[in-house]
Amino acid sequence: MVATAVCQILVFGTLLSAQPEQIRKGEEKKDMRGVKDFDFFTGEWRVHHRRLNERLANSHEWIEFDGTCAVRKILGGLGNMDDNVLDMPGGAYNAVTVRTYDPVKEQWSIWWIDSRHPGSLDPPVVGRFENGVGTFYADDHFKGKPIRVRFLWTQRSSTPHWEQAFSTDGGKTWETNWTMDFERTATNGQSCCPVVELRQYTLHPGQRDVLIELFDHEFIESQEALGMEVVGQFRDLSDPNRFVWLRGFRNMPSRARALEDFYGGPVWRAHRDAANATMIDSNNVLLLRPAHSGSEFQIKNDRPKVGAKTNGKDLIIATIYYFDAPVTDDFIRFFESTMKPTLTETNAPVLAYFVTEQSKNNFPRLPVREEENVFVWFTSFRDEASYEDHLARLNKSPRWLEEVTQALTRSLKRSPEVLRLSPTERSRLRGHA
Repeated sequence: MVATAVCQILVFGTLLSAQPEQIRKGEEKKDMRGVKDFDFFTGEWRVHHRRLNERLANSHEWIEFDGTCAVRKILGGLGNMDDNVLDMPGGAYNAVTVRTYDPVKEQWSIWWIDSRHPGSLDPPVVGRFENGVGTFYADDHFKGKPIRVRFLWTQRSSTPHWEQAFSTDGGKTWETNWTMDFERTATNGQSCCPVVELRQYTLHPGQRDVLIELFDHEFIESQEALGMEVVGQFRDLSDPNRFVWLRGFRNMPSRARALEDFYGGPVWRAHRDAANATMIDSNNVLLLRPAHSGSEFQIKNDRPKVGAKTNGKDLIIATIYYFDAPVTDDFIRFFESTMKPTLTETNAPVLAYFVTEQSKNNFPRLPVREEENVFVWFTSFRDEASYEDHLARLNKSPRWLEEVTQALTRSLKRSPEVLRLSPTERSRLRGHA
């Protein structure tokens, strides 16, 4: 029995170490987007478990208990691992989940290891995500009888959901026997969002404040009631006829539903003519996603009420880098290891950073710039003087002037675009206090 367990663990370890080597040897890679499927899950969570008291026994008695889960990436991004504590009524125990991604087959394999039986390794469940739901299967045995096992993952950044089901008839019918609902451990702000639109509108002269007043009164709560998040809205300080705003979504399917509901609904119908009359162009839109879990906005401010007064001095800087191809993990690591620390040292802490969302625009009524490959990062300042002080410090930084500037010159297809943004009175995203 011990020899069998040791053999299983050795095979498992070989599998984990072999996968990057296979990639290095040049096996065909069809689509690497799937490697980020579980990025929404990185971090720390509180977990509510609900489990059948007896499985495959026609039981309807559920046991409920809580736990914790901490998730991190492994294998240079080709996998992830979570460490669980499960506070079952009969006594707490630990468990580990390991997931690895095969870019050739475009699928995930998932293993579960339980501290009550540390020498036993169940067969992995294997599958992939479609439209925000991951479905994974395995053939196994339960009490000596063959069964089919199914995991379902619902891909939500703030409240992921997992469930397990067994089938004794080859998948014709299923009994769900365990569910987990996750709530991210509280941070100092609200995490937002897995999908973000950066929208730049060119307006008729003198119409920006007209649109802002209409927007702040009619288009914030009405959109958020349908599942969207109005992250921030701004005056572009470099162009008096430009209005910029950020809108977030839980995922791409919810984006399509929410936009259909809003632009087909009564609020837009009542005010669209007035809004459209202010605009020359509203098609300058970048569809973005966080570079990885944790790089999204952490919004600390409550939304000011209608009529609220702000100091009007704080400043958001959005920097857009343009590439010939999708942004690589190497560049993201360079940003995190070299650029981000330098920005922090020069009094420009990074709020969030994003890359192009590669999914097809699923609401074509509103065009986006699908041909672009961008990396977008945001910083904030209490006023223009603070921003100017940061630039002066940055221009004296040897690391920025040499290592960063040279790397950007090699990587970017054209000059960066820098947006100097002044938050409107009701913007949640603001500069330093």
